[in-house]
Amino acid sequence: MEQNKWFEHSFAFAPIGMAVISLNGSFIRVNQAFTRLLGYTDEELLKMQEPDITFHGDRPVTDASVLSLLSGSMHSQPFEKRYIHKLGHSLRVSIEVSLIPGEPEGKRYVHVFVSETPRDQVVKAPHPEIAELLELISEHSKDIIGYGVDRIFRYVSPAALWKLLGYKPEDILGRHVREFLHPEDVWLLSREKTLDEERFNCRICRKDGRYAWFEVTVKSIWDANGTGQKAIYVARDITVREQMLSALRNSQRSLAEAQRIAGLGSWEWDIAADRFTLSDETYRIFESNSLSFDGTCGNFLELIHTEDREAVYTAIQGALAGSPFNLECLVTLKNNRVKHIRMQGVATRNEKRQEGKLHGTVQDITNQKLMLQMLEESVDRYISLKKYNLDGVISLNMHGIITSVNPAAEQISGYTALDLIGMHYTDLTTKEEADWAKQLIQRIKSEGYFNSAEIQIRHRQGGIIDLLVTPAPIFVSRKQVGCYIIAKDITDQKRKDELLLKSEKLTIAGQLAAGVAHEIRNPLTALKGFVQLMSRSVEYHSKYLPIMLEELERIELIINELLMLAKPQAIQMKRADLSAILHDVVLLLGAQAMLQDIEIGLNKPAGKLMILCDRSQIKQVFINFLKNSMESMTEGGRIDVELKSGGDSQGIVRISDQGCGIPKEQLRLIGEPFYSTKESGTGLGLLVSHKIIEHHGGKITIESEINVGTTIEVTLPTASGDMAPINEKE
Repeated sequence: MEQNKWFEHSFAFAPIGMAVISLNGSFIRVNQAFTRLLGYTDEELLKMQEPDITFHGDRPVTDASVLSLLSGSMHSQPFEKRYIHKLGHSLRVSIEVSLIPGEPEGKRYVHVFVSETPRDQVVKAPHPEIAELLELISEHSKDIIGYGVDRIFRYVSPAALWKLLGYKPEDILGRHVREFLHPEDVWLLSREKTLDEERFNCRICRKDGRYAWFEVTVKSIWDANGTGQKAIYVARDITVREQMLSALRNSQRSLAEAQRIAGLGSWEWDIAADRFTLSDETYRIFESNSLSFDGTCGNFLELIHTEDREAVYTAIQGALAGSPFNLECLVTLKNNRVKHIRMQGVATRNEKRQEGKLHGTVQDITNQKLMLQMLEESVDRYISLKKYNLDGVISLNMHGIITSVNPAAEQISGYTALDLIGMHYTDLTTKEEADWAKQLIQRIKSEGYFNSAEIQIRHRQGGIIDLLVTPAPIFVSRKQVGCYIIAKDITDQKRKDELLLKSEKLTIAGQLAAGVAHEIRNPLTALKGFVQLMSRSVEYHSKYLPIMLEELERIELIINELLMLAKPQAIQMKRADLSAILHDVVLLLGAQAMLQDIEIGLNKPAGKLMILCDRSQIKQVFINFLKNSMESMTEGGRIDVELKSGGDSQGIVRISDQGCGIPKEQLRLIGEPFYSTKESGTGLGLLVSHKIIEHHGGKITIESEINVGTTIEVTLPTASGDMAPINEKE
């Protein structure tokens, strides 16, 4: 009994590892030194077999070669081997194996003494070359080599593990493979179950939490029953390669997007292989795809329009000979549509200076061609309009220097284009027009526009030319750079107008003569009769003298109005406030209107409304109109005088009365000489008013309704700045 206790105590607390192992490799008993050496507990080892913790390639203690020696003359067998520590690293040990005697043949055991071999001790391995090779691979491989059972790491090469991922073996061993894969890459493990060998790229988590790309090769080894899976893992760091591939993919995407935005595709022709490669944008430009394109030079030329195919082929051959490759051509699309493209290319040679490849670009320039065509058409229209225009077209810069002229301007002025270009436009005007002409460019600079006006220039041969000029500003990039002057020669027209005016005057003179004869004959006939009666008796003097005086006064009135109509009067055009003129007229006639029970109302806007006029004449016109309205209102009433500003720089005066009105059939005769709706009227007053308003560039319109009243509307141009809208010369 004491001997058994001593044996148990010696076994349990021996300083070296001791184990009893059955011939099939199962642990029967282990001591504390053995468990400490390998990192396992008693319970864990008793459930395992000795080959499970034996390093791959080393012999287990129950190996047939060991047992054969023990069954002979040798009582024990010493050798060295490696165990796999629980943490995963290899542990080199010295082993002494012996058979336990006295046991039945079927229940024999081996007794194992284990001690760790110092690293500096030279060890004699059973297979030194294999052991050295495994050591070299494990310690010096740039790839991570691992071994696992059911995806649980049992071994990982420590050097590469630390260098590439920052882990120590104890951080990895005993943990599942999926713990270190990126969540999006875990699904790749499912392919191991169906393949003996698998290779895939995945992201593995480093010790610092960052992920690195690895190419992992998994070799699966199944046990005889096909239930247990052992696997060897080889992981190669491809982070740099993956980064380069990612940068390349991003670059390709950016290039494709840039090509799409610019409408610029690329192509490459491998001359030796006769292989054309087109970019996605090139396919889009050609409205084709890789399925319909077999990639040969001939197939590429079929995409070119038949009219340009030979030119493209010649250009390609020229590029191969060293000439520049740059041309524009048409490509044929579906439904007989075409596109304009621009092709460029450059040839490269291989190491042997032989023809290698032809690289190039293709750009869709259809829209550019369309815009260029539209621009050319616009230029042609402009040139045609300018060249064949019967009116002179002169362009000036902002300093008034002539920069271009059309043929009509040459014909009108008598100067050639070379003479006119570089000349200041005021050099063409007469001395009388010089000051006015200088204001033209200043007005265009300040206001951007100018109404048509008449001007005189001196012909190269000395004659005077009357022109109607219309300026138009020139804007380039939203900035005014000058103006056009469109000049119409109205010299002949003015002569015709003068002849027509003389003819009209003669016609009017004839009408006036007939009217005067008629109007004056009646009172003269009466005067003649009164004189004859008075010559017979004195008693008729007091009776007929007042009547004769009244008839003589009527004759005087007719003669005075005729003189006003026929006698030329100097017009003194000055700036005047139309609002003030109307106020003076209403104030002048207000007292007389009150005596006739008539109220005159004036409605005018605040401020001034300036016109260029002869103040006395304009005032006389409105006095005549108001007097006519007052004479038509025999029973009193109201006259409304309204002033307002109209469009196109106009002032409008509207006079509305509540008189008897004028019948429509008589309204069209208003303004003719000696036609009046009043018994004592001559009709000359309205004729004079019409003439005055016309001389001021205005117009008169009359509307009337019986028993309702009459409205007279007078429109006059307003004055802007120091110049009138119409150049009036008297």
